[in-house]
Amino acid sequence: MVTYEVTQAFLSVGTVYHVRKPREEDVLYTVRGVLMSPTPKFRLVEGDDGKEVGALTGNFIKTKYEISDESKVVGSLVFPAVAFKKTLTLTVGEDVYEADGGVFRGVFQCKKSDGEVMLEIAKELSIRDTFSVKTSDAVPYQVGLLSAVAIHSRFYEMV
Repeated sequence: MVTYEVTQAFLSVGTVYHVRKPREEDVLYTVRGVLMSPTPKFRLVEGDDGKEVGALTGNFIKTKYEISDESKVVGSLVFPAVAFKKTLTLTVGEDVYEADGGVFRGVFQCKKSDGEVMLEIAKELSIRDTFSVKTSDAVPYQVGLLSAVAIHSRFYEMV
């Protein structure tokens, strides 16, 4: 499993997230929200301003998201419109994963039928909104990183 840390930036124009390896300062990727969009749209770029390597697009009510790499859709997320617990369904290729983040817990584990964790996203307790993302080699890194952004957009942002 590869581990990343996705942290929302303070005092930025629009929504911005920095992706790093845990306890490192170098920014591997940056996720930038598209300003003035009626639906959630984010772009994943290398470094701070490099080549675009992924995108996240959601619907108006933040219940369905598509994740793409540079050329095609590689995953999708579906959240229930009304739920008492934070749950999601992730589709990557032919594989479908259900994850339950509980009511307050904020840890989403997407597992295979044999119990192997393919993706884990955990909201950390910190001043800034930070997520730990652990992804297996079978799941594209764009899916893991942008799923964390979708979870933040759906459950933790007030807008």
